[in-house]
Amino acid sequence: MKIVLTGCSGLVGSDLWKRLENQHELFALGRNKPEFIEQNFWREGDIVDTESTIKIIEKLNPDCVIHSAAISNPDECELNPKLAYQVNGLGTRNLVLACQKFDTEMLYISTDQIFDGKKESPYTELDSPNPVNVYGKSKLWGEKYVKTLLRRFYIVRTTLVYGPRRPTFVDRVVQSCKTREPVTAATNIINTLTYSKDFADAMSYLIETHRYGTIHCVNEGACSRYECAHFIAKLLNAEPGFIIKGEKENLSLKATRPGYSPLENFVWNLESYPPLRNWQKALPDFIEMKYTALR
Repeated sequence: MKIVLTGCSGLVGSDLWKRLENQHELFALGRNKPEFIEQNFWREGDIVDTESTIKIIEKLNPDCVIHSAAISNPDECELNPKLAYQVNGLGTRNLVLACQKFDTEMLYISTDQIFDGKKESPYTELDSPNPVNVYGKSKLWGEKYVKTLLRRFYIVRTTLVYGPRRPTFVDRVVQSCKTREPVTAATNIINTLTYSKDFADAMSYLIETHRYGTIHCVNEGACSRYECAHFIAKLLNAEPGFIIKGEKENLSLKATRPGYSPLENFVWNLESYPPLRNWQKALPDFIEMKYTALR
């Protein structure tokens, strides 16, 4: 299969590239070439530019476009909503138009932030979106373009991704275990941790099914940021006195967070796809891989 992948510099995109490059004819599309991609598999382009995006897709003529590029930091989106809507909304539309023109499959990676956090159980694909921040609104806008303009698509929602490509909350806690620097962790931000490697493995499987639609894909289970921090401390045999209990209201966040937004792999499990492991199984593997010297 010939695949175009956007967002190769990100947590999700980098592991997707490594997972797919030996199985498919893979090309990267973006503004800056990651160091691990050879020049001949790279196409420079800005998805906000409609005409150039369509021309690149036309020339490559892929079987599938996997769209992981996004402005994904909620606070950054809140501070610069114009950019968020341009990239997450119109940028997605431009790729959709290119796919529509050539009847190309698209896999669009979305987020738990399209939900408002008012539900008292994990969100399934049957629940209605109601985003409370610019990031969620811009990603939902992208979802709507995919749904209304394409006939062959996957919309894959995931949440709280961590991995080796760049530091996340998980890395901050690991470093605090080593340095004893205080880290504040909210008790009322509850969602699902997702290891980028597990997500990439799942997407590699999904694109071979051609069973289109909206699907959630996360490591099983849910936890608060506070519970996550304590789990990491215990894993590294560190006394958790440096973990400060907090709430989202006193974290000086620019963007409102849903609070409770775990995703349930409802459709994934109904389809009897390979089960995703629990977050408590995945997280130790990541820490072992990246921070062996700390243990």
